[in-house]
Amino acid sequence: MAPPPPPMVVVIDAGHGGHDPGAVVAGAQEKDITLTLALLVARKAQGIKELKVVLTRTTDVYVDLVDRVRMAEASGAALYLSIHANYHRDPKICGIETWVDIQANGECQRLAEAVQEALVAATGAPDRGVRRQTLYLRHTTLPAALVEVGYLSCPAERAKLLDPAYQEKLADGILRGILTFLSRR
Repeated sequence: MAPPPPPMVVVIDAGHGGHDPGAVVAGAQEKDITLTLALLVARKAQGIKELKVVLTRTTDVYVDLVDRVRMAEASGAALYLSIHANYHRDPKICGIETWVDIQANGECQRLAEAVQEALVAATGAPDRGVRRQTLYLRHTTLPAALVEVGYLSCPAERAKLLDPAYQEKLADGILRGILTFLSRR
């Protein structure tokens, strides 16, 4: 009998960290929320033998952006997903959106769409779609996306982002999106 194939490596990046808090609103720091979510995704993936999650950080440290994608490449990752929480000066703006680099290929787009769809389904949050802009993700050829799980500047959404039960829903959605993408490759 042939040995089972090695697990697929997925790199999850907890955005910001260390000296870079990201968005800070009413004492809530983006870097703390992203780390909590990344750790939750990794914990939930432990029961999936076909998957190995590698985190770019497991504590409150700053990792250079390009080093994050280089770490993913060195690990033989099948994909790279960076987790963030958004900010807008208008507190009425709420919802989840997923970003790819402006020059991203179809695999990046498919990853972003799978994660976006799964997160919106898991949370019922407003769907702000998949968007494109120039991102540090351009420094890798891996399927790569950046998900904004909600707006810290939207009071109702900030409360949800700080709620452990809602964080579980977000982690479930992220993991489901990743698995959907990998199953379609």
